[in-house]
Amino acid sequence: MNKMILTNETDIYTFFEIIDKSEAGSILDVGMFLKRIGSVSRQVKEKEIPRDRILTGVDYFEEIQCPVWNNIYDEIYRPEEIFISENNQRYELATVLQLHEYIEEEKYFEMWEWLCGHVSYVLTDYNIDKVKKMIKYMTVLPVTVDDKSYWFITL
Repeated sequence: MNKMILTNETDIYTFFEIIDKSEAGSILDVGMFLKRIGSVSRQVKEKEIPRDRILTGVDYFEEIQCPVWNNIYDEIYRPEEIFISENNQRYELATVLQLHEYIEEEKYFEMWEWLCGHVSYVLTDYNIDKVKKMIKYMTVLPVTVDDKSYWFITL
């Protein structure tokens, strides 16, 4: 459980800033970042995800539950429920942060493959060379905050 909890302020700032700047109306939070930082609302400090934006979570840490997360997220799925070919849902933005040590390589491939057909943009900190080998993309923009690298990918 200790590894599930995130405290890196750079990750938190980047998560909220990209959601704000992208103005995405539908967000797929792969790994439920807000859950992992211990948030009890869509707001952290002065940053907030407005209620008019659809926020869907993909929960890789089901063993930890708190009823408040049902109020933060509009919908919550397990990975095996959402990353399947029968699921045709679409999202403007997906965030994939701090998950690389929790997901098997094969499952990561399945996730990226699904994201390519169902998401317009992805914010990730995953190894970009590995991502480029797994997916077809239009552009990859580096985002650097406090010496930490992220990638904003247009699919």
